[in-house]
Parts: sequence; C-alpha cells; structure tokens
Amino acid sequence: MPLPARLPSGRRPVSFSSGPSGRRRLRRGSWLPAILSALLLIAGFASYVAFYSAAPTEPGFHAQACWFDTDIVGDADCGTLVVRENRQRPDSRTIGLPIVILRAQGEEAERGRTREPIFYLTGGPGDRFPFSSQQDMDSWSLWRKDFPPEHDLILVGPRGTGRHAVDFGCPEMRKAAISAGAHRPGEPPPDSRALAVEAVTACARRLQSEGVDLTAYNSRESAADIAELRQALEIETAVLYGVSYGTRWALSILRYHPEGIAAAILDGLVPPEAAEGLEVAAFYRESLQQVFDDCAAHSVCRHQFGDVERRYERLREGLKARPLKLPLENYLDGDELSALGDAEGRSISFDDTWFGWLLFDAIMDRDVPFLIPLLIDDLEQKRFATLNARLRESLLLILESQAYNSWAIYLSHICRDEAAFETPEAVAAAARTAGDLAFMVEDYAPNYLCALWPSGKADPVENQPVRSAVPTLLLSGRFDPLTPPALAQRAAAHLSNSYLYTLAEKGHGALYDNACAQHLVRSFLRSFKRPTQTRCEPQDLAVSAGN
Repeated sequence: MPLPARLPSGRRPVSFSSGPSGRRRLRRGSWLPAILSALLLIAGFASYVAFYSAAPTEPGFHAQACWFDTDIVGDADCGTLVVRENRQRPDSRTIGLPIVILRAQGEEAERGRTREPIFYLTGGPGDRFPFSSQQDMDSWSLWRKDFPPEHDLILVGPRGTGRHAVDFGCPEMRKAAISAGAHRPGEPPPDSRALAVEAVTACARRLQSEGVDLTAYNSRESAADIAELRQALEIETAVLYGVSYGTRWALSILRYHPEGIAAAILDGLVPPEAAEGLEVAAFYRESLQQVFDDCAAHSVCRHQFGDVERRYERLREGLKARPLKLPLENYLDGDELSALGDAEGRSISFDDTWFGWLLFDAIMDRDVPFLIPLLIDDLEQKRFATLNARLRESLLLILESQAYNSWAIYLSHICRDEAAFETPEAVAAAARTAGDLAFMVEDYAPNYLCALWPSGKADPVENQPVRSAVPTLLLSGRFDPLTPPALAQRAAAHLSNSYLYTLAEKGHGALYDNACAQHLVRSFLRSFKRPTQTRCEPQDLAVSAGN
C-alpha cells in the first residue's frame, strides 16, 4: 500500500502520489499560503465542474472542449472516456474519466513524424490528478519536458476521481486527517483511529446510498479502462508510463490487456506481490542508513555534522521521552487555523513518531544529502528553522489533502487488492520486527478500516507477480523509502525484457529533474532496447542491470 493518507496517527504529512513528482507537494520554490491555493483550486474546479456537469453517459470516448486555457501548455485535446462502473454487471451504470492529450511538439511533430503515444498513469491510489485547475495545467508546460517531445502524452484521470460529481471521496475523513494529533494542555491527544473508524463508516454508508459500487474501483477495472481508451482513440500501439502506484496500474495492464502495448516505463515500482506496507520500516531504515553512510563518506558533511547516525539515535530517544510542544499558531496563519476548526491553543506533541515521518518524507525528496543531517543538527542545537519549514509544509499538505486525494478510491483499491492478502497476524509480526519503528507498520496497515469498507476481495492472482516480455524500463531512486530499488529488482525477475536503473541521488520519482533518467527514457523509447548511458555520469547510477 504505497501512499496512504497517513491516518490513523494523523502525524505523518499526507502524501498521496500526485503529479510528476509522484506525490502532491507545494509548488517548487514557493510557500504560498494555503488559502491562496484553495482559492486557485476553487476557481479551477468551477471550470472543471462545468465541463463534467454535462458529461456524456454512452460508453466510449467523447471529445470535448478543454476546460483550461492552452496558451501555456501548448496544443492539447480533451474529452471524457465513459465506461461501465462494474464490467461484471451488464446493468452497471456508467462513469466518466477525464482525459487530456498533450500533443507531440517540435520539428518531428511538425513534419508528422510522431511516435507511439504515452499513457501517463498517476499514483495514489486515489490521486485526483494534477489537471483539475488552470494552475495545474500550466505546470504541465514544465513537466511535459521530462518526456520526449515526439510522443503525444495522454493524461488519464483514474476512475472515481473525475466523475460527473467531482468530489467522489470521503469529506467525512477531514476531521480525522487534520487532527494531526494536536491538543490543548491538560487534554488527551485526539483518538485519530476512533475518528477514522467513525468517518469511514459514515462515508461508506453515504456512497452506497448514492449508488456507488465500491467493489468496482481496483487495479483490474482500471487496466480495462486503458484498454478501452486505446481502442476508442484508435491507437495501434502505445507506451505506458507509471509512477509510484501508477506502476501497479501499468503492471495490471501488462497482465490483463497487453495487446497494443509496445513498451512500459515504471518509475518507483509497486509490484502486486509485494507487501510493502509490512516492510516499510525496513525500507525506511535502509534509506536512512544510506544517508548516514553518505555523510560519513563525504568530507564536508562529516566535518560539519559529525557522526549523524549517533546524533539521530540520541535525538530520537530524547523526543520519545520528552516530546516538543509546538503550537499550531506558530506554523499556520489565521485562515489556515480556521480551516482546522477548533484549533485555538492546540499544540503538536512532536515525538519520535512525528520525527520519523518527517524524516521519511524528507528522504523522498531530491534534496536528501544534507537536509537530514541539517535537520538533526538544528534540533540538537535548539535551532528550529529547518524543522519549522518542513513542519509547516506538512501541515499545509494535510489541509489540502481532501482537495487532491480521494480516501474512497484509496480504500477501495488497497482493501480489495492488497490488505485482503495481509492477515492481522502478519501485520502484528511485522510491527514486532520493526521494533522502535513499529508505528510505521501500524500506521500503514489499514486492515481495521478495510473491515468497514465494502470493497470485496480480489482474485488471488492480484497477489502474484506479473510476467511479461513487453520491453520495460525500470527506474528507482536509491534513497526511496517507499518504493525502493529492492521492489524493482523483485519485479524485474518476472519481466523477461526489462532494464533496471537505480538513480544514485534520487528519492521517490526518479525521472523528474534528473537529466540522466530523462536520457535513459529517450534512449529506451528509440528502440525499446537497452538504453545508452552516454549522458549519464558514473556517479549518476548506483545500479544498472537487464534481463
């Protein structure tokens, strides 16, 4: 279960996968107030809702005018793919998936020499996808450059996140999600698990009363959506690009609908046979150890920060014994506090679990090498600038999570396809093995919520490896604690025509902002064979392998 929204503890920042970074983050280099983001989002949704309020209901692809201005993003076409909600039921209602096609660019495109279109499969599961506002679409003018210009890039809204009613989610979860464990002096911390149970029960009841079939939102149905879209657009052959949980989506396509798929690029692997939720603590520990080892081997880092591993352990133990009391008002302005509800006088108990999740999120970032040593050093020296910046971002992510992510879709996928194969005994055993990091396993295992969510249980094949001979490029970030290189290596054992590369200085989402990874993608797409490494420096790659 790769990117849960971080209940039940309410402490870790919400980090559903989203956008080309593989997860929803604030705009690069910006610290815009959350209220401004909300206003921009509302403005974008106004056009988004207007576009989908008149969505067709007959199955097939229906071209429609784009709901955004294309001046910045370039040539684009839009439409809705209408599919059956549940293909196993002939009388099932239809749902609409938003589609944006960013057309090929450059000299080759102008000459009519375009290559296979690329289906962009976002993560989550439950990501509402970064094309809901003008601001998001404008950002694609930059993100588009990460992909070869001679290919159309087809952005697909996952089922359940772009229906006629935009908010197919669980707004009931907001109270539980934003509690962040904050409380007033003398009061006990809020019971986030109890809040989550109450919210999930209410959400499931409401959605079922509205006629939503919660058994129909899963990897197999999503794979069939892409097969129908390829046929509806009359695309003979296409390439899949999946990031984070989007790799699970792509692997399901290779399992159930490989016809017409020329190649696949999988960035941050989530193979179906993996129980990464049970291994998350081990993955985090390994990634953190690499940060410590790199600092020890780097003369500047070693001189400035000393024995970072020893300092980390000392700081973690100190926070476990004596948590910091951090008032919310130090991190959020008046409007943002109002969005939290009754937040006046509340503080966060910044303990070892908050600290662990904050470091986890930092490791996923591309600025890993010195950020974690700096954060540890600052906290030991009672300097809080680095912590304050990271904590504010985390709280803003929690505030905006409902706008960008759907708990309903997340639970439907995870409970049916993953948690159904993880027994409570296995979760308990993994937590015991994790020791001081047991909270990571317990927070990532939504079994207690899945018991309340009527998603059904997938066929056992969903817990088996995908075997395929389709040419596949596998990318991983060496520091990634969520979808680490080990998962890519496991998947590669069953992909007979695969090429695996681990980017040495990357966290989660290896392609973005990385010239070497972008070169590997371009080279691979020219022939669907082993890419050249001519534009990669020796230090760029930690591992390269192929079948």
